Amino acid sequence: MKSKKFGAGAFCFTRTRGLQPRDPSDLQALATQHGFEDLVPSYAGDRAAVGRAIQITSSGLWREQFLLRPLRRTSSEVTYAIVKERHFDKERLDHFQEALVRWTAEPDPSVIHGDHAIAHRVNDNYQNLRGKIVSEDWSAAIAAHLDKLDAAPVRSDGRVYWVPPQRVDEVRRLGDFLQAVGIDLILAEMEPETRTVVQEVVKDSLVDQIERLEAEVAGFDGRQKPSVYERRLKEYSRLRARAILYRDALGVGVDRTETVLDELEAKVTEMLDIRTNSVVHRDGSVDGALAGGPLEPDIDGDACEASSPPATGLRFGGAEFQPAASSDPDVLVFISGDEMVIAAVKALESMGVAGKWQKAGGAEVKIGNSGPVGADVSIQIRVPNEQSLETAASSLANLGIEVC
Repeated sequence: MKSKKFGAGAFCFTRTRGLQPRDPSDLQALATQHGFEDLVPSYAGDRAAVGRAIQITSSGLWREQFLLRPLRRTSSEVTYAIVKERHFDKERLDHFQEALVRWTAEPDPSVIHGDHAIAHRVNDNYQNLRGKIVSEDWSAAIAAHLDKLDAAPVRSDGRVYWVPPQRVDEVRRLGDFLQAVGIDLILAEMEPETRTVVQEVVKDSLVDQIERLEAEVAGFDGRQKPSVYERRLKEYSRLRARAILYRDALGVGVDRTETVLDELEAKVTEMLDIRTNSVVHRDGSVDGALAGGPLEPDIDGDACEASSPPATGLRFGGAEFQPAASSDPDVLVFISGDEMVIAAVKALESMGVAGKWQKAGGAEVKIGNSGPVGADVSIQIRVPNEQSLETAASSLANLGIEVC
């Protein structure tokens, strides 16, 4: 329903107000009451909780002339030095390492070790955060939901959105749920003089999405999984509907958008038809239109059982990951293009633990924004021959990766 007050749409942003760490099950019950079952973010994992505990403890520690300085930070170990800063005179100070504070994923990820008083503070903060959802976890979830409601980011960091008038009431309903969580969602009227600016914002948003889709299709050769093509066709339909929504709200021209989407839809439909009519046999040979070349196996089809990875999924960063083909027989690959997990991996990049092989018990894991065409994030897992993915599940859980 279109709101009369926000006839040209509304600006939207959020702020937290004393948001405390919450148990996911409590939040899920609250979300169910408001009809937002899919919005609650997943626990980010023990490794992320450790980093947050260190950050909280470090805040203001300088007033006591102490510092926490990193010695080792990987996905399975975090070790910091507790450093005393001593001032001798106006021109000299020294740093003395007094103790260590350490967390390891194995054998017991539930505690942070260290006898120093500051180590105890880190552990107290960790216990308060472990297994809980915190304010940082909500940003990606809210952004992803606003995207589903066709909101366009006004700022490059995504903190302010323009909401089309046709979606204002749905955003208000989202705000009612977030208010119960402890997050304020603010809607502000758009002044007439800002209309031109917003028109440019939504134009740029459409152009960016179209250019991404054009570049993606340029990399398609008919050998991708049918599910990749099917997802893209759904995305084209949704983007066409969004363009029409923007046109009706702001008078933004969408002729080029519709033309490009028609072209992309025709190309991908043809590729889907070719790929669907090609068969991968158990011995790896191919019959049909693509005979003679390797195909990406479709995890949903029966024809590619021999060349597919085990049909085991993962959940990480609030997103479902599906198995994908791997060029290395010793490495399992899982992929997702979910906006929430893309944001989560960016956070891991800032910690320096993304894109690198990390230990997780006997297994090794690499998470990065480096997925194949059609998926932005990949999780690669190397499991010793004597172990299965299920065997490594508890170690992976310490990193926030759930085997399902």
